[in-house]
Amino acid sequence: MVEKQLLKLSKLCEHWATHNDSHKESFIKWRNIATEEGLTSVVERLNKAIEMMDKCTEYLLLAKNDLEK
Repeated sequence: MVEKQLLKLSKLCEHWATHNDSHKESFIKWRNIATEEGLTSVVERLNKAIEMMDKCTEYLLLAKNDLEK
């Protein structure tokens, strides 16, 4: 049972990382719109969200890799 749960967790980590990528694409789209509108503080916050999303994805993939060892 534990083995099956760990396999599922590995697949979930990969799924969540992929899902993060789609969110990141949306953040970039809206960041670009905010840039065009001169919304500096919004752009800065979206850039930070993009950076944090990348970090989250990195950790999810590291967890997936750890599960596959």
